[in-house]
Amino acid sequence: MEMTPAVVNHSRSASQVSLLGDAEEADLTRGTTGDERLRETPGATDGAHPDDNDTHGDATTNSSQTPDRRWYAVFLLTLTSAFLYADQNLLSPNLSAVAEEFGLSDTEKDLYLGGYLQLAFFLVGAPASLVIGYLADKTNRVRLLAVVVVIGEGPCLATFWVKTFWQLFAVRSLTGIAVGGCLPLLFSICGDLFPQKERAYVATFLTVATGAGIAGGQIMAGTVGPAYGWRLPFVLSAAPAILLALVSYTTVHEPERGGMEHAVLAEKKKRKFLSEGEVSIRLSAISTTNAIGTENPPRRETLAGGGTVPAETTSYGAARDTTHPPSSFGFRSRRGKRGTHATPDDTPPAEALYTATIDSKKLWRQLRVPSNLIILLQGLPGTVPWGMLNAYFVDYLHVQKGLSVEEGTLAVTLFGLGAVVGTVCGGVFGQRVYNRPSGGGKKSVAVLMGTTTALGSLPLVFAINVSKYGPGDAYLHVACFLAGVLCAVTPPNVRAVLLNVNPPETRGTMFAFYTQVDDVGKGGGPAVVAGLIVLYGRKVAFNIAVSGWLLCGAILLALTKHIDKDVERAEQAVAAEVENAARRDGGDRDEEIL
Repeated sequence: MEMTPAVVNHSRSASQVSLLGDAEEADLTRGTTGDERLRETPGATDGAHPDDNDTHGDATTNSSQTPDRRWYAVFLLTLTSAFLYADQNLLSPNLSAVAEEFGLSDTEKDLYLGGYLQLAFFLVGAPASLVIGYLADKTNRVRLLAVVVVIGEGPCLATFWVKTFWQLFAVRSLTGIAVGGCLPLLFSICGDLFPQKERAYVATFLTVATGAGIAGGQIMAGTVGPAYGWRLPFVLSAAPAILLALVSYTTVHEPERGGMEHAVLAEKKKRKFLSEGEVSIRLSAISTTNAIGTENPPRRETLAGGGTVPAETTSYGAARDTTHPPSSFGFRSRRGKRGTHATPDDTPPAEALYTATIDSKKLWRQLRVPSNLIILLQGLPGTVPWGMLNAYFVDYLHVQKGLSVEEGTLAVTLFGLGAVVGTVCGGVFGQRVYNRPSGGGKKSVAVLMGTTTALGSLPLVFAINVSKYGPGDAYLHVACFLAGVLCAVTPPNVRAVLLNVNPPETRGTMFAFYTQVDDVGKGGGPAVVAGLIVLYGRKVAFNIAVSGWLLCGAILLALTKHIDKDVERAEQAVAAEVENAARRDGGDRDEEIL
Protein backbone atom coordinates (compact mmCIF):
# COMPACT_ATOMS: atom_id res chain seq x y z
CA MET A 1 0.00 0.00 0.00
CA GLU A 2 2.87 2.38 0.61
CA MET A 3 3.91 2.06 -3.03
CA THR A 4 0.46 2.69 -4.48
CA PRO A 5 0.50 6.50 -4.38
CA ALA A 6 3.78 6.71 -6.25
CA VAL A 7 2.73 4.23 -8.94
CA VAL A 8 -0.63 5.82 -9.57
CA ASN A 9 0.82 9.30 -9.47
CA HIS A 10 3.29 8.34 -12.17
CA SER A 11 0.59 6.99 -14.48
CA ARG A 12 -1.53 10.08 -13.83
CA SER A 13 1.26 12.38 -14.90
CA ALA A 14 1.70 10.47 -18.13
CA SER A 15 -1.97 10.56 -19.02
CA GLN A 16 -2.51 14.13 -17.92
CA VAL A 17 -0.34 15.55 -20.68
CA SER A 18 -2.38 13.94 -23.42
CA LEU A 19 -5.77 14.74 -21.94
CA LEU A 20 -5.59 18.39 -20.91
CA GLY A 21 -5.47 20.07 -24.28
CA ASP A 22 -8.24 18.08 -25.97
CA ALA A 23 -10.59 18.20 -23.00
CA GLU A 24 -10.22 21.93 -22.43
CA GLU A 25 -10.61 22.65 -26.12
CA ALA A 26 -13.79 20.55 -26.22
CA ASP A 27 -15.15 22.39 -23.19
CA LEU A 28 -14.53 25.78 -24.74
CA THR A 29 -16.01 24.94 -28.14
CA ARG A 30 -19.13 22.99 -27.18
CA GLY A 31 -19.67 24.17 -23.60
CA THR A 32 -19.45 20.69 -22.06
CA THR A 33 -18.39 20.65 -18.44
CA GLY A 34 -16.13 18.10 -16.86
CA ASP A 35 -19.07 16.73 -14.88
CA GLU A 36 -20.87 15.93 -18.13
CA ARG A 37 -17.83 14.09 -19.47
CA LEU A 38 -17.60 12.11 -16.28
CA ARG A 39 -21.26 11.15 -16.43
CA GLU A 40 -20.84 10.07 -20.04
CA THR A 41 -18.29 7.42 -18.92
CA PRO A 42 -20.10 4.28 -17.70
CA GLY A 43 -19.43 3.66 -14.06
CA ALA A 44 -17.27 6.76 -13.77
CA THR A 45 -18.78 7.74 -10.47
CA ASP A 46 -19.22 4.22 -9.15
CA GLY A 47 -17.06 3.91 -6.12
CA ALA A 48 -16.11 7.56 -5.94
CA HIS A 49 -16.16 9.17 -2.58
CA PRO A 50 -19.08 11.62 -2.17
CA ASP A 51 -16.75 14.51 -1.46
CA ASP A 52 -14.97 13.99 -4.76
CA ASN A 53 -18.06 14.88 -6.79
CA ASP A 54 -18.92 17.87 -4.62
CA THR A 55 -17.87 20.63 -6.99
CA HIS A 56 -20.39 23.18 -5.71
CA GLY A 57 -21.54 24.40 -9.04
CA ASP A 58 -19.88 24.90 -12.37
CA ALA A 59 -16.41 26.33 -12.21
CA THR A 60 -17.32 28.99 -14.70
CA THR A 61 -19.45 30.78 -12.16
CA ASN A 62 -18.67 32.46 -8.89
CA SER A 63 -18.36 29.52 -6.56
CA SER A 64 -20.41 31.13 -3.79
CA GLN A 65 -23.13 32.69 -5.95
CA THR A 66 -25.74 31.06 -8.17
CA PRO A 67 -27.17 33.16 -11.04
CA ASP A 68 -30.38 33.70 -9.09
CA ARG A 69 -28.49 34.91 -6.04
CA ARG A 70 -26.31 37.21 -8.14
CA TRP A 71 -29.32 38.93 -9.69
CA TYR A 72 -31.07 39.03 -6.34
CA ALA A 73 -28.02 40.83 -4.95
CA VAL A 74 -28.02 43.29 -7.86
CA PHE A 75 -31.75 43.95 -7.38
CA LEU A 76 -31.38 44.61 -3.66
CA LEU A 77 -28.26 46.74 -4.04
CA THR A 78 -29.92 48.70 -6.85
CA LEU A 79 -32.97 49.41 -4.73
CA THR A 80 -30.80 50.47 -1.79
CA SER A 81 -28.77 52.87 -3.93
CA ALA A 82 -31.97 54.39 -5.35
CA PHE A 83 -33.14 55.42 -1.88
CA LEU A 84 -29.63 56.57 -0.98
CA TYR A 85 -29.47 58.93 -3.93
CA ALA A 86 -33.07 60.09 -3.48
CA ASP A 87 -32.01 62.34 -0.59
CA GLN A 88 -29.29 64.03 -2.65
CA ASN A 89 -31.70 66.53 -4.21
CA LEU A 90 -34.57 66.74 -1.74
CA LEU A 91 -33.95 70.40 -0.90
CA SER A 92 -33.94 71.71 -4.46
CA PRO A 93 -37.74 71.85 -5.07
CA ASN A 94 -38.28 73.57 -1.72
CA LEU A 95 -35.37 76.03 -1.53
CA SER A 96 -37.67 79.02 -1.23
CA ALA A 97 -39.70 77.41 1.58
CA VAL A 98 -36.55 76.48 3.53
CA ALA A 99 -35.08 79.96 3.01
CA GLU A 100 -38.28 81.56 4.27
CA GLU A 101 -38.31 79.41 7.42
CA PHE A 102 -34.70 80.22 8.24
CA GLY A 103 -35.03 83.92 7.30
CA LEU A 104 -32.61 83.88 4.34
CA SER A 105 -32.64 86.49 1.57
CA ASP A 106 -32.63 85.52 -2.12
CA THR A 107 -28.85 85.90 -2.30
CA GLU A 108 -28.36 83.98 0.94
CA LYS A 109 -30.70 81.28 -0.34
CA ASP A 110 -28.42 80.57 -3.28
CA LEU A 111 -25.23 80.93 -1.25
CA TYR A 112 -26.22 79.00 1.89
CA LEU A 113 -28.70 76.40 0.64
CA GLY A 114 -27.41 75.96 -2.89
CA GLY A 115 -23.71 76.50 -2.21
CA TYR A 116 -22.68 75.81 1.38
CA LEU A 117 -24.98 72.85 1.99
CA GLN A 118 -23.98 71.12 -1.23
CA LEU A 119 -20.33 71.80 -0.56
CA ALA A 120 -20.53 70.36 2.97
CA PHE A 121 -22.46 67.35 1.69
CA PHE A 122 -19.65 66.41 -0.67
CA LEU A 123 -16.70 67.63 1.37
CA VAL A 124 -17.59 65.00 3.96
CA GLY A 125 -18.49 62.42 1.32
CA ALA A 126 -15.21 62.78 -0.57
CA PRO A 127 -12.77 61.73 2.19
CA ALA A 128 -15.30 59.19 3.45
CA SER A 129 -15.31 57.54 0.03
CA LEU A 130 -11.50 57.17 0.13
CA VAL A 131 -11.55 55.47 3.52
CA ILE A 132 -14.52 53.27 2.62
CA GLY A 133 -13.07 52.41 -0.80
CA TYR A 134 -9.81 51.25 0.79
CA LEU A 135 -11.73 49.16 3.31
CA ALA A 136 -13.77 47.69 0.45
CA ASP A 137 -10.55 46.17 -0.90
CA LYS A 138 -9.64 44.69 2.48
CA THR A 139 -12.79 43.56 4.28
CA ASN A 140 -16.31 42.16 3.92
CA ARG A 141 -18.09 44.60 1.60
CA VAL A 142 -21.70 43.60 2.27
CA ARG A 143 -21.27 44.18 6.00
CA LEU A 144 -19.42 47.45 5.37
CA LEU A 145 -22.25 48.69 3.14
CA ALA A 146 -24.79 48.18 5.93
CA VAL A 147 -22.63 50.11 8.38
CA VAL A 148 -22.08 52.98 5.94
CA VAL A 149 -25.79 53.32 5.16
CA VAL A 150 -26.79 53.40 8.82
CA ILE A 151 -24.12 56.00 9.65
CA GLY A 152 -25.05 58.21 6.69
CA GLU A 153 -28.81 57.85 6.52
CA GLY A 154 -29.36 58.22 10.26
CA PRO A 155 -28.60 61.96 10.07
CA CYS A 156 -30.78 62.21 6.96
CA LEU A 157 -33.64 60.80 9.02
CA ALA A 158 -32.83 63.34 11.75
CA THR A 159 -33.39 66.22 9.28
CA PHE A 160 -37.06 66.01 10.20
CA TRP A 161 -36.28 67.51 13.63
CA VAL A 162 -33.80 70.32 12.76
CA LYS A 163 -34.63 73.82 14.01
CA THR A 164 -31.81 76.00 12.64
CA PHE A 165 -29.78 76.29 9.46
CA TRP A 166 -26.62 75.06 11.18
CA GLN A 167 -28.39 71.95 12.45
CA LEU A 168 -29.46 71.34 8.85
CA PHE A 169 -25.86 71.95 7.78
CA ALA A 170 -24.60 69.33 10.25
CA VAL A 171 -27.00 66.53 9.33
CA ARG A 172 -26.62 67.12 5.57
CA SER A 173 -22.84 66.95 5.95
CA LEU A 174 -23.01 63.56 7.67
CA THR A 175 -25.43 62.25 5.05
CA GLY A 176 -22.60 62.65 2.54
CA ILE A 177 -20.93 59.61 4.13
CA ALA A 178 -23.59 57.28 2.75
CA VAL A 179 -23.71 58.81 -0.72
CA GLY A 180 -19.93 59.08 -0.98
CA GLY A 181 -19.20 55.63 0.41
CA CYS A 182 -21.81 53.51 -1.31
CA LEU A 183 -20.49 53.80 -4.88
CA PRO A 184 -17.08 52.13 -4.31
CA LEU A 185 -18.79 49.33 -2.38
CA LEU A 186 -21.58 48.72 -4.88
CA PHE A 187 -19.32 48.54 -7.92
CA SER A 188 -16.64 46.50 -6.16
CA ILE A 189 -19.28 43.93 -5.20
CA CYS A 190 -20.89 43.82 -8.64
CA GLY A 191 -17.52 43.64 -10.38
CA ASP A 192 -16.98 40.29 -8.63
CA LEU A 193 -20.49 39.04 -9.42
CA PHE A 194 -20.28 39.31 -13.22
CA PRO A 195 -17.61 38.85 -15.93
CA GLN A 196 -16.19 41.61 -18.09
CA LYS A 197 -18.63 41.00 -20.94
CA GLU A 198 -21.63 41.77 -18.68
CA ARG A 199 -20.40 44.56 -16.41
CA ALA A 200 -21.88 47.43 -18.40
CA TYR A 201 -25.28 45.77 -17.99
CA VAL A 202 -24.84 45.66 -14.22
CA ALA A 203 -23.45 49.20 -14.18
CA THR A 204 -26.61 50.20 -16.03
CA PHE A 205 -28.79 48.90 -13.20
CA LEU A 206 -26.82 50.78 -10.58
CA THR A 207 -26.63 53.97 -12.64
CA VAL A 208 -30.35 53.84 -13.37
CA ALA A 209 -30.90 53.49 -9.64
CA THR A 210 -28.99 56.69 -8.93
CA GLY A 211 -30.80 58.62 -11.66
CA ALA A 212 -34.17 57.17 -10.69
CA GLY A 213 -33.43 57.92 -7.06
CA ILE A 214 -32.63 61.55 -7.81
CA ALA A 215 -35.70 61.88 -10.05
CA GLY A 216 -37.88 60.09 -7.51
CA GLY A 217 -36.58 62.35 -4.78
CA GLN A 218 -37.38 65.36 -6.95
CA ILE A 219 -40.93 64.18 -7.51
CA MET A 220 -41.47 63.32 -3.86
CA ALA A 221 -40.01 66.58 -2.55
CA GLY A 222 -41.84 68.64 -5.16
CA THR A 223 -45.21 67.07 -4.35
CA VAL A 224 -44.97 66.09 -0.68
CA GLY A 225 -43.01 69.19 0.36
CA PRO A 226 -45.60 71.88 -0.52
CA ALA A 227 -48.40 69.79 1.03
CA TYR A 228 -46.79 68.39 4.21
CA GLY A 229 -43.64 70.45 4.69
CA TRP A 230 -40.12 70.16 3.32
CA ARG A 231 -38.89 67.86 6.15
CA LEU A 232 -41.07 64.80 5.50
CA PRO A 233 -39.33 63.76 2.23
CA PHE A 234 -36.13 63.14 4.19
CA VAL A 235 -37.89 60.56 6.35
CA LEU A 236 -39.49 58.89 3.33
CA SER A 237 -36.04 58.56 1.74
CA ALA A 238 -33.85 57.56 4.70
CA ALA A 239 -36.03 54.97 6.44
CA PRO A 240 -36.32 52.57 3.43
CA ALA A 241 -32.59 52.93 2.70
CA ILE A 242 -31.68 51.82 6.23
CA LEU A 243 -34.13 48.92 6.10
CA LEU A 244 -32.86 47.70 2.73
CA ALA A 245 -29.24 47.90 3.86
CA LEU A 246 -30.04 45.65 6.84
CA VAL A 247 -31.88 43.20 4.57
CA SER A 248 -28.84 43.15 2.25
CA TYR A 249 -26.56 42.40 5.18
CA THR A 250 -28.64 39.41 6.26
CA THR A 251 -29.44 37.92 2.82
CA VAL A 252 -26.65 38.85 0.35
CA HIS A 253 -23.49 36.72 0.32
CA GLU A 254 -20.09 38.34 0.02
CA PRO A 255 -18.85 37.42 -3.49
CA GLU A 256 -15.47 35.79 -4.08
CA ARG A 257 -13.04 38.57 -4.93
CA GLY A 258 -11.77 38.10 -8.47
CA GLY A 259 -14.02 35.08 -8.93
CA MET A 260 -15.30 36.23 -12.34
CA GLU A 261 -11.97 37.14 -13.92
CA HIS A 262 -11.06 35.22 -17.07
CA ALA A 263 -7.80 33.86 -15.65
CA VAL A 264 -9.54 32.69 -12.47
CA LEU A 265 -12.34 30.99 -14.40
CA ALA A 266 -9.83 29.26 -16.66
CA GLU A 267 -7.81 27.99 -13.69
CA LYS A 268 -10.97 26.71 -11.99
CA LYS A 269 -11.96 24.85 -15.12
CA LYS A 270 -8.51 23.33 -15.37
CA ARG A 271 -8.52 22.24 -11.73
CA LYS A 272 -11.99 20.80 -12.06
CA PHE A 273 -10.91 18.70 -15.01
CA LEU A 274 -7.82 17.48 -13.19
CA SER A 275 -9.91 16.62 -10.14
CA GLU A 276 -12.26 14.52 -12.26
CA GLY A 277 -9.28 12.81 -13.84
CA GLU A 278 -8.13 11.75 -10.39
CA VAL A 279 -11.49 10.03 -9.84
CA SER A 280 -11.01 7.85 -12.94
CA ILE A 281 -7.43 7.01 -12.00
CA ARG A 282 -8.45 6.15 -8.46
CA LEU A 283 -11.10 3.78 -9.80
CA SER A 284 -8.45 2.06 -11.89
CA ALA A 285 -6.26 1.70 -8.83
CA ILE A 286 -9.14 0.25 -6.82
CA SER A 287 -9.96 -2.24 -9.59
CA THR A 288 -6.34 -3.32 -9.77
CA THR A 289 -6.12 -3.76 -6.02
CA ASN A 290 -9.35 -5.78 -5.95
CA ALA A 291 -8.17 -7.96 -8.84
CA ILE A 292 -5.11 -9.00 -6.82
CA GLY A 293 -7.44 -10.13 -4.06
CA THR A 294 -6.89 -10.38 -0.34
CA GLU A 295 -7.65 -12.84 2.36
CA ASN A 296 -9.78 -10.26 4.14
CA PRO A 297 -11.33 -8.03 1.47
CA PRO A 298 -11.90 -4.47 2.65
CA ARG A 299 -15.33 -3.36 3.79
CA ARG A 300 -17.19 -1.44 1.05
CA GLU A 301 -19.78 1.30 1.26
CA THR A 302 -22.66 1.71 -1.16
CA LEU A 303 -23.05 5.19 -2.65
CA ALA A 304 -26.04 6.95 -4.16
CA GLY A 305 -26.38 5.81 -7.78
CA GLY A 306 -25.41 2.22 -7.04
CA GLY A 307 -21.62 2.51 -6.88
CA THR A 308 -19.44 1.24 -4.07
CA VAL A 309 -16.09 2.26 -2.64
CA PRO A 310 -13.80 0.85 0.04
CA ALA A 311 -14.95 2.50 3.23
CA GLU A 312 -11.55 3.90 4.21
CA THR A 313 -10.06 4.42 0.76
CA THR A 314 -9.22 7.79 -0.78
CA SER A 315 -7.37 8.95 -3.89
CA TYR A 316 -4.53 6.61 -4.83
CA GLY A 317 -5.86 3.94 -2.45
CA ALA A 318 -4.38 5.54 0.68
CA ALA A 319 -6.17 5.54 4.01
CA ARG A 320 -8.74 8.35 4.14
CA ASP A 321 -7.76 11.34 6.26
CA THR A 322 -11.16 12.14 7.73
CA THR A 323 -9.84 15.14 9.60
CA HIS A 324 -9.07 17.08 6.37
CA PRO A 325 -11.78 16.61 3.75
CA PRO A 326 -10.71 17.37 0.19
CA SER A 327 -11.54 20.70 -1.36
CA SER A 328 -13.92 21.19 -4.24
CA PHE A 329 -11.04 20.88 -6.68
CA GLY A 330 -9.55 17.71 -5.23
CA PHE A 331 -6.89 19.60 -3.24
CA ARG A 332 -6.79 19.82 0.50
CA SER A 333 -7.57 23.27 1.81
CA ARG A 334 -4.65 25.22 3.21
CA ARG A 335 -6.94 27.53 5.18
CA GLY A 336 -8.86 25.01 7.21
CA LYS A 337 -12.52 24.23 6.79
CA ARG A 338 -13.95 25.10 3.41
CA GLY A 339 -17.30 26.84 3.10
CA THR A 340 -19.52 27.20 0.06
CA HIS A 341 -20.69 30.66 1.03
CA ALA A 342 -19.07 33.81 2.31
CA THR A 343 -17.26 33.40 5.56
CA PRO A 344 -18.46 35.59 8.40
CA ASP A 345 -14.97 36.98 8.89
CA ASP A 346 -12.73 38.66 6.31
CA THR A 347 -10.70 35.57 5.36
CA PRO A 348 -11.19 34.54 1.70
CA PRO A 349 -13.07 31.25 1.28
CA ALA A 350 -10.79 28.24 1.00
CA GLU A 351 -11.71 27.58 -2.63
CA ALA A 352 -10.80 31.13 -3.68
CA LEU A 353 -7.99 31.14 -6.24
CA TYR A 354 -7.47 34.90 -6.21
CA THR A 355 -6.32 36.18 -2.83
CA ALA A 356 -4.41 39.32 -3.83
CA THR A 357 -4.86 42.39 -1.63
CA ILE A 358 -4.22 46.04 -2.21
CA ASP A 359 -1.01 47.72 -1.11
CA SER A 360 0.67 51.06 -1.72
CA LYS A 361 2.66 49.74 -4.67
CA LYS A 362 -0.44 48.50 -6.48
CA LEU A 363 -2.32 51.70 -5.71
CA TRP A 364 0.47 53.83 -7.13
CA ARG A 365 0.62 51.56 -10.20
CA GLN A 366 -3.11 51.97 -10.86
CA LEU A 367 -3.06 55.72 -10.36
CA ARG A 368 -0.58 55.91 -13.25
CA VAL A 369 -2.76 53.90 -15.64
CA PRO A 370 -3.73 56.34 -18.45
CA SER A 371 -7.36 55.22 -18.62
CA ASN A 372 -7.76 55.80 -14.88
CA LEU A 373 -6.27 59.28 -15.16
CA ILE A 374 -8.56 60.17 -18.07
CA ILE A 375 -11.66 58.89 -16.28
CA LEU A 376 -10.78 60.83 -13.15
CA LEU A 377 -9.98 63.99 -15.10
CA GLN A 378 -13.21 64.00 -17.10
CA GLY A 379 -15.20 63.87 -13.88
CA LEU A 380 -14.26 67.41 -12.83
CA PRO A 381 -15.97 69.31 -15.68
CA GLY A 382 -18.47 66.52 -16.32
CA THR A 383 -20.15 66.62 -12.92
CA VAL A 384 -20.53 70.41 -12.60
CA PRO A 385 -23.68 70.54 -14.79
CA TRP A 386 -25.24 67.77 -12.67
CA GLY A 387 -24.55 69.77 -9.53
CA MET A 388 -26.11 72.86 -11.06
CA LEU A 389 -29.21 70.93 -12.10
CA ASN A 390 -29.63 69.34 -8.68
CA ALA A 391 -29.12 72.51 -6.69
CA TYR A 392 -30.59 75.34 -8.76
CA PHE A 393 -32.52 74.47 -11.88
CA VAL A 394 -36.00 74.01 -10.39
CA ASP A 395 -35.74 77.29 -8.54
CA TYR A 396 -34.33 78.99 -11.66
CA LEU A 397 -37.35 77.91 -13.70
CA HIS A 398 -39.63 79.04 -10.88
CA VAL A 399 -38.12 82.47 -10.18
CA GLN A 400 -36.49 83.53 -13.46
CA LYS A 401 -38.80 81.82 -15.95
CA GLY A 402 -42.09 82.19 -14.07
CA LEU A 403 -42.97 78.50 -13.81
CA SER A 404 -44.54 77.03 -10.70
CA VAL A 405 -42.51 74.75 -8.45
CA GLU A 406 -44.51 71.80 -9.76
CA GLU A 407 -43.84 72.77 -13.39
CA GLY A 408 -40.14 73.25 -12.71
CA THR A 409 -40.06 69.91 -10.94
CA LEU A 410 -41.73 68.28 -13.95
CA ALA A 411 -39.02 69.64 -16.26
CA VAL A 412 -36.22 68.29 -14.08
CA THR A 413 -38.12 65.02 -13.68
CA LEU A 414 -38.26 64.69 -17.47
CA PHE A 415 -34.51 65.23 -17.50
CA GLY A 416 -34.24 62.38 -14.99
CA LEU A 417 -36.50 60.14 -17.05
CA GLY A 418 -34.42 60.90 -20.11
CA ALA A 419 -31.35 59.97 -18.09
CA VAL A 420 -32.95 56.62 -17.28
CA VAL A 421 -33.60 55.99 -20.98
CA GLY A 422 -30.08 57.09 -21.90
CA THR A 423 -28.53 54.94 -19.20
CA VAL A 424 -30.42 51.79 -20.20
CA CYS A 425 -29.99 52.22 -23.95
CA GLY A 426 -26.43 53.50 -23.60
CA GLY A 427 -25.39 50.73 -21.22
CA VAL A 428 -26.88 47.92 -23.31
CA PHE A 429 -25.62 49.34 -26.60
CA GLY A 430 -22.23 50.19 -25.10
CA GLN A 431 -21.74 46.65 -23.79
CA ARG A 432 -22.62 45.18 -27.17
CA VAL A 433 -20.15 47.51 -28.85
CA TYR A 434 -17.52 46.59 -26.25
CA ASN A 435 -18.08 42.87 -26.90
CA ARG A 436 -17.89 43.26 -30.69
CA PRO A 437 -16.20 40.08 -31.98
CA SER A 438 -14.60 41.88 -34.91
CA GLY A 439 -12.48 43.97 -32.52
CA GLY A 440 -12.20 47.69 -31.88
CA GLY A 441 -15.14 47.64 -29.49
CA LYS A 442 -13.32 49.27 -26.60
CA LYS A 443 -12.22 52.26 -28.68
CA SER A 444 -15.72 52.61 -30.10
CA VAL A 445 -17.14 52.83 -26.58
CA ALA A 446 -14.76 55.72 -25.87
CA VAL A 447 -16.00 57.53 -28.99
CA LEU A 448 -19.61 56.88 -27.99
CA MET A 449 -19.07 58.37 -24.54
CA GLY A 450 -17.23 61.46 -25.73
CA THR A 451 -19.68 62.31 -28.51
CA THR A 452 -22.91 61.90 -26.54
CA THR A 453 -21.55 63.82 -23.54
CA ALA A 454 -20.61 66.85 -25.65
CA LEU A 455 -23.94 66.83 -27.48
CA GLY A 456 -25.84 66.69 -24.19
CA SER A 457 -24.91 70.26 -23.36
CA LEU A 458 -26.78 71.76 -26.32
CA PRO A 459 -30.41 71.15 -25.19
CA LEU A 460 -29.66 72.65 -21.77
CA VAL A 461 -28.10 75.74 -23.33
CA PHE A 462 -31.43 76.16 -25.14
CA ALA A 463 -33.46 75.67 -21.93
CA ILE A 464 -31.37 78.21 -20.01
CA ASN A 465 -31.37 80.99 -22.60
CA VAL A 466 -34.75 81.06 -24.37
CA SER A 467 -37.53 83.16 -22.91
CA LYS A 468 -40.54 81.17 -24.19
CA TYR A 469 -40.95 77.43 -24.12
CA GLY A 470 -43.89 77.08 -26.51
CA PRO A 471 -47.40 75.80 -25.79
CA GLY A 472 -47.53 73.92 -22.52
CA ASP A 473 -43.74 74.37 -22.16
CA ALA A 474 -43.31 71.61 -24.75
CA TYR A 475 -39.92 72.86 -25.97
CA LEU A 476 -38.58 72.86 -22.42
CA HIS A 477 -39.83 69.33 -21.85
CA VAL A 478 -38.26 68.03 -25.06
CA ALA A 479 -34.98 69.81 -24.35
CA CYS A 480 -34.74 68.43 -20.81
CA PHE A 481 -35.61 64.89 -21.88
CA LEU A 482 -33.12 64.93 -24.78
CA ALA A 483 -30.37 66.35 -22.58
CA GLY A 484 -31.01 63.59 -20.07
CA VAL A 485 -30.76 60.87 -22.74
CA LEU A 486 -27.49 62.16 -24.21
CA CYS A 487 -25.62 62.92 -21.01
CA ALA A 488 -26.54 59.57 -19.41
CA VAL A 489 -24.91 57.32 -22.01
CA THR A 490 -21.48 57.80 -20.42
CA PRO A 491 -21.98 56.86 -16.72
CA PRO A 492 -22.68 53.10 -17.08
CA ASN A 493 -19.99 52.67 -19.72
CA VAL A 494 -17.28 54.67 -17.99
CA ARG A 495 -17.89 52.75 -14.76
CA ALA A 496 -17.68 49.43 -16.60
CA VAL A 497 -14.40 50.58 -18.16
CA LEU A 498 -13.13 51.55 -14.70
CA LEU A 499 -13.90 48.02 -13.49
CA ASN A 500 -12.17 46.43 -16.46
CA VAL A 501 -8.91 48.40 -16.33
CA ASN A 502 -8.35 47.66 -12.62
CA PRO A 503 -7.62 44.30 -10.91
CA PRO A 504 -10.25 43.21 -8.35
CA GLU A 505 -8.25 44.12 -5.24
CA THR A 506 -7.91 47.77 -6.37
CA ARG A 507 -11.44 48.50 -7.59
CA GLY A 508 -12.86 49.76 -4.33
CA THR A 509 -10.06 52.28 -3.92
CA MET A 510 -10.12 53.40 -7.55
CA PHE A 511 -13.89 53.89 -7.39
CA ALA A 512 -13.29 55.89 -4.23
CA PHE A 513 -11.04 58.25 -6.20
CA TYR A 514 -13.68 58.35 -8.92
CA THR A 515 -16.33 59.19 -6.33
CA GLN A 516 -14.11 61.84 -4.80
CA VAL A 517 -13.69 63.58 -8.13
CA ASP A 518 -17.43 63.19 -8.66
CA ASP A 519 -18.05 64.78 -5.27
CA VAL A 520 -15.68 67.64 -5.99
CA GLY A 521 -17.60 68.39 -9.18
CA LYS A 522 -21.05 68.01 -7.68
CA GLY A 523 -20.20 69.71 -4.39
CA GLY A 524 -17.65 72.23 -5.52
CA GLY A 525 -19.55 72.92 -8.74
CA PRO A 526 -22.61 74.47 -7.06
CA ALA A 527 -20.29 76.46 -4.80
CA VAL A 528 -18.43 77.81 -7.84
CA VAL A 529 -21.72 78.50 -9.58
CA ALA A 530 -22.94 80.30 -6.45
CA GLY A 531 -19.91 82.59 -6.68
CA LEU A 532 -20.52 83.16 -10.39
CA ILE A 533 -24.16 83.98 -9.65
CA VAL A 534 -23.05 86.70 -7.25
CA LEU A 535 -20.74 88.16 -9.93
CA TYR A 536 -22.68 87.66 -13.18
CA GLY A 537 -26.18 86.45 -12.39
CA ARG A 538 -27.80 83.05 -12.80
CA LYS A 539 -27.99 82.84 -16.60
CA VAL A 540 -24.28 83.38 -17.23
CA ALA A 541 -23.32 81.12 -14.35
CA PHE A 542 -25.50 78.29 -15.62
CA ASN A 543 -24.14 78.58 -19.16
CA ILE A 544 -20.61 78.24 -17.83
CA ALA A 545 -21.61 75.20 -15.82
CA VAL A 546 -23.27 73.44 -18.77
CA SER A 547 -20.22 74.00 -20.98
CA GLY A 548 -18.43 71.53 -18.71
CA TRP A 549 -19.94 68.70 -20.75
CA LEU A 550 -18.16 69.95 -23.88
CA LEU A 551 -14.79 69.71 -22.14
CA CYS A 552 -15.72 66.37 -20.58
CA GLY A 553 -16.55 64.91 -24.00
CA ALA A 554 -13.22 66.01 -25.43
CA ILE A 555 -11.33 64.36 -22.55
CA LEU A 556 -13.24 61.10 -22.96
CA LEU A 557 -12.19 60.85 -26.60
CA ALA A 558 -8.59 60.52 -25.39
CA LEU A 559 -9.50 57.06 -24.05
CA THR A 560 -9.31 55.69 -27.60
CA LYS A 561 -5.50 55.70 -27.39
CA HIS A 562 -5.19 53.75 -24.13
CA ILE A 563 -8.22 51.60 -23.30
CA ASP A 564 -7.13 48.43 -25.15
CA LYS A 565 -3.68 48.32 -23.56
CA ASP A 566 -4.99 49.15 -20.09
CA VAL A 567 -7.62 46.39 -20.12
CA GLU A 568 -4.99 43.91 -21.27
CA ARG A 569 -2.61 45.10 -18.55
CA ALA A 570 -5.25 44.46 -15.86
CA GLU A 571 -5.94 40.98 -17.23
CA GLN A 572 -2.22 40.18 -17.18
CA ALA A 573 -1.96 41.31 -13.55
CA VAL A 574 -4.80 38.97 -12.57
CA ALA A 575 -3.27 36.09 -14.57
CA ALA A 576 0.08 36.59 -12.82
CA GLU A 577 -1.58 36.41 -9.39
CA VAL A 578 -3.48 33.27 -10.38
CA GLU A 579 -0.32 31.65 -11.75
CA ASN A 580 1.53 32.35 -8.51
CA ALA A 581 -1.36 30.92 -6.48
CA ALA A 582 -1.48 27.82 -8.69
CA ARG A 583 2.24 27.31 -8.25
CA ARG A 584 1.90 27.54 -4.47
CA ASP A 585 -1.08 25.17 -4.44
CA GLY A 586 0.77 22.73 -6.66
CA GLY A 587 3.71 22.70 -4.25
CA ASP A 588 1.41 22.09 -1.29
CA ARG A 589 -0.31 19.27 -3.13
CA ASP A 590 2.98 17.60 -4.01
CA GLU A 591 3.98 17.72 -0.34
CA GLU A 592 0.71 16.02 0.64
CA ILE A 593 1.20 13.28 -1.94
CA LEU A 594 4.74 12.63 -0.72
